[in-house]
This record gives sequence, C-alpha cells and structure tokens, in this order.
Amino acid sequence: MPNALAGLRRDRAKASDRMTKLATAARGRSMTDDEQHDFDAAARDVAGFDEQIAAVESSQTETKDKTVSRADAAEIVKLCVDGGVPMMASGMLAEGVSVEDAKSRIAAAGKAKDLVALARRKDPGIPADLAATMLAEGKSVEDIRTALFDKLVAAEEKTAISSHVPTAAADGPTAGITAAQSSMQRTLKRAGLVKDA
Repeated sequence: MPNALAGLRRDRAKASDRMTKLATAARGRSMTDDEQHDFDAAARDVAGFDEQIAAVESSQTETKDKTVSRADAAEIVKLCVDGGVPMMASGMLAEGVSVEDAKSRIAAAGKAKDLVALARRKDPGIPADLAATMLAEGKSVEDIRTALFDKLVAAEEKTAISSHVPTAAADGPTAGITAAQSSMQRTLKRAGLVKDA
C-alpha cells in the first residue's frame, strides 16, 4: 500500500506541474485551444489522483482502526467461550470490534439462543443451532425473532382445527352424530322445549 500511495502522489505532482507550466506559459494572454485542452486534461488527472489517494488513505485508516490489542483479543475470546458462542470470536476479531461491542453482541446472542429454545418448546422441528447460524450470517436478534415467528405461524397453519363434531368415530361411522343428537335432545328437554315421549 505505501508504494501505491507514493506512486499516486508522484503522478499527481506531475499532473499539477503540467498545469502550472501551461498557466505560466499563457501568463498575460489567453491560452490557445491546445493549451486549454492540455490544462483541462491535467486538471482531470489531478482530481482523479486526489480521489484515489483519498481512497487508499481511508482504507489504511480503517485497517489501523480495526486492529485489536492482544489483551482485548484474549478478553473477547474468553467472553465468547463463557457466553456459549465461541464461533463468534473469529468474526469479531476480524472486524476489530471493541470489548464493549463484543459484550453487547454476546448478550444479543444469548437472547437469541433463549428465543430459539422457547420456540423449540412449541415446535421441536426448529433447528437448535438456528440462533448461531443466523448470528454468523450477521442477522440481528430482531431478524431471528421474525424468523422464529414465521416458522411458528407456518407450523400452526398446518394444524387442522375443526369446530364441528366428526361424522365418524372409533365406535362406528355414526357414533359422532348419535352423540351430538343425544346431547341436543338432553339440552332441549332441560329447557322444556321437548316433551318426554
């Protein structure tokens, strides 16, 4: 990177010198069309080099900002292991997160694991490692909550709910109907709407 940055600065200086020479040569008069064309091209080159230099300097700053000290790295790994999410340590170290940020992410991972455990009580078909998988993909606790809700709703939609008496029962094809009719007869008699036969 330092060599690339030095090369860009050298090229920018050359383009800037060319602009200066053209402006000096045209002092006291208007530039010719060719001089103006060369001056504009050099100005575009300077602007382009400035953008490239800024991008390289920005990436170097990000790399420096993302460096984690050994003590912080050790603490982050320990927090991940103690929090039951050791797979998150490498990602956080690569990102260069602070210890405080790591603590909040690990707490979120704990909350996500609790949500999955709670959802698995209702639907054991939900994978036990769903929280870890989604966190590794960069999903938030809210994303995990939404996914679990969707899974539980889908499972509920599969469950058939019937509000009527079945037409066939274990005692025979008309047992359900007979039971319903006798229940209705008893209710009508109690209400005094049907006389005993």
